[in-house]
Amino acid sequence: MLVLFFIETFKHIKIARKFKFFNYFFWFNVILFFYLFTDRDFFEGLWIYFKILFWGLGLNVLFIYQYLGFFTLNDYHQVVKRVVIAAFLMTILFVFTGFIDEEYNIAAYLALYLYPTILLFSDNYRKNILYMALIAFTIVITFKRGALLGFGLVNIVYFLGVLRNQFTFKLLMKGVFIVAFFVFAGIYVFETRENALDERFSEEQFDPNNKRAGSGRVGAYTGLFEGWYNSDSQIFGLGNQEDSRRVVGRRTHAHSDIFGFLYNYGLVGITLILLLYIKIIKFYFYYRKYDKENSAIIISLFFILVLVNFYSGLFRTTNVVYFFSILPYLQLKVLYKQKQQQVMAWQKK
Repeated sequence: MLVLFFIETFKHIKIARKFKFFNYFFWFNVILFFYLFTDRDFFEGLWIYFKILFWGLGLNVLFIYQYLGFFTLNDYHQVVKRVVIAAFLMTILFVFTGFIDEEYNIAAYLALYLYPTILLFSDNYRKNILYMALIAFTIVITFKRGALLGFGLVNIVYFLGVLRNQFTFKLLMKGVFIVAFFVFAGIYVFETRENALDERFSEEQFDPNNKRAGSGRVGAYTGLFEGWYNSDSQIFGLGNQEDSRRVVGRRTHAHSDIFGFLYNYGLVGITLILLLYIKIIKFYFYYRKYDKENSAIIISLFFILVLVNFYSGLFRTTNVVYFFSILPYLQLKVLYKQKQQQVMAWQKK
């Protein structure tokens, strides 16, 4: 598929360049490619780089195929719904059978990445109720704290955005009901798995002075920042994948794009992430001019991105193509509306 993405992108390069994120992701991948030569194991770094390249080029192909009418937004919606079902079933298989290895991340973050697309087709929580419920269950049952936080926040941000754009008392009550449903469902699941709850949600896990808090994230993030700050490579970082080689005899990545990029790529890496944030914010204002009603989707996506960048990391997984794929489709909705406006203006003349 990666080879296909290469071929299709360069075959339709003129169309791909119309994608507002094309230039950003192009230079993002170019810079990370040159950092491969700083990796102690070039081919291992190359394998991880291919995962990043997969979703970077995949976004171009989604834009191209929709632009040409090969694979529409409705087609993609059907794919997402099927993946939601698969993620739900895989989670059930793990939780109730233990068939999958205990280190498996289940599908909590995959479900979270799919959620903005499901929201886009929810018509302000009026449709896709079943799929929203499946995603909620998939995330809640895993007790993945980061996914839970992201899911909760994205619903709050999206709902407030919808209320701001088209406030009605009925919509307010519906939103309160949905939030209450998710809260009580979560409480029920927590109570049925009390042992896991005690382990993952103990007071010590949320103590910022405890280096083992957050499953060791506080200590890891502190060490990564101090290691970068005290190094002689603050601008360019210590090298590709060096975050996983700090402890002799153990390979553990940063579990954070923010601290991982800071340690490995220095200020260059942090700049790459900040530029992405700026691009998405600019895209929000661009999109809002043409579709105010659905613009809250982009803000919701932005909050998920910032949170997961900070405490988990998403760039190194192919699943992230589902997360960013909403961007080319939203842009194409704008291009379609612009074309309609031009036709109407021509007809008036």
